[in-house]
Amino acid sequence: MKFLVIILGLIMLVSGRKLFWLFVAIVGFLVGMEFTDLLLVNQPIWAKLLGGLGAGLLGALLAIFVQRVAFVVAGFFAGAYFALMLAHPLGVGGAGLLLPVAGGAIGAIVAALLMDWAIIVLSCLVGAGAIVSRLGLRDTNSAIVFLVLVIIGILVQSKLMEHAEED
Repeated sequence: MKFLVIILGLIMLVSGRKLFWLFVAIVGFLVGMEFTDLLLVNQPIWAKLLGGLGAGLLGALLAIFVQRVAFVVAGFFAGAYFALMLAHPLGVGGAGLLLPVAGGAIGAIVAALLMDWAIIVLSCLVGAGAIVSRLGLRDTNSAIVFLVLVIIGILVQSKLMEHAEED
């Protein structure tokens, strides 16, 4: 499972905007797994995978058929996942659903206002967060690797966006 999340994080890091529907599916999968873990404590791994797959499928379908709404949904998923990833190192685990819902709302608003750049930034934040969370690094190293990955992801995706606009 660790390797899968790192691969999904790398995909989001470098192609979140270009493969938007896949970004929405991946972040939906990750959020679905996290929420399933929160809501169904001590359940088998297949329950987490099922929750993740359900959320990922919903996100991908929305991204394909209702792209504008999917941007907002992707922003919500990314904001919620990023808030959950921040909660662990900061020791804010007892907030229940408030923190991910607040993060999701912020992500949805940002995505609605700044579409392309929001997807680039959110996919880089989530991709880097997914990778770093599975590497098992200490706090300072984790923060440095996270920041470097986010910067690299933004640079790669902004270059890809420039090339797409030229064509």
